[in-house]
Amino acid sequence: MTEATLDTKPAEPEAPAAPEAPAKLDFERAEFGEPAATHVQCGICASAITTAYYQLLDKVLCSSCRDGVQRSVEDARSGAAFGKAFLQAGAVAFGLGLVYALFVHFTHIQLALVTIGIGLLVGRTVQRVTRGFGSTRHQVLAVVLTYLGSAMGYLPVILAELNSGDGESAAGALVFVIRFVVISLLTLAVPILDIANGISGVLGALIIFFGLRTAWQASRGVGGPVAISGPYQVNASPSP
Repeated sequence: MTEATLDTKPAEPEAPAAPEAPAKLDFERAEFGEPAATHVQCGICASAITTAYYQLLDKVLCSSCRDGVQRSVEDARSGAAFGKAFLQAGAVAFGLGLVYALFVHFTHIQLALVTIGIGLLVGRTVQRVTRGFGSTRHQVLAVVLTYLGSAMGYLPVILAELNSGDGESAAGALVFVIRFVVISLLTLAVPILDIANGISGVLGALIIFFGLRTAWQASRGVGGPVAISGPYQVNASPSP
């Protein structure tokens, strides 16, 4: 049988630990809010700023990049850029809506989940055109185009119902215009009126809502005025 033994030998005193070397300060890489004594680095072009810098959200900007950001904001929120976003995102919404309508026509299956995909692609198209500097009107544009693209999935059903009640196909420009207006209004209204179909209609409306919400979020830009503060001196902390 083995017995446990106690070590009664006094422990030798440990040598005092060597003092740690002071942390090395790196003045070449300055963080926002604590500028280095010599220079800070632009958050866009990475150039060294030795005199004064500007602040946009959490980025430090040099004067050249500050001017570039201001020009980008003005360009992104111009009427020409809005028209470009309308054309490009509208083409995406129309193309996806047409594919969805053809799918419903041949399969007789409606998938409200398609709205989420349409909203994502339309929203990203708008954001790409605005380069992230879009405003609320760009988000509204994305939501409207997403709804129109999603509503196109109801076209086959509407056309089938209207054609089934025609004894003879009427001719004439006026009749064509009236039919076009009626079909357009029904196409816009059916996704909402479909709620009356019970649980399936309510679920479809909820999915469409999430699709529109996706378009709103995907097209989100900076929104509101783009506040660029400054200039701040490199050797002075920015005022709160």
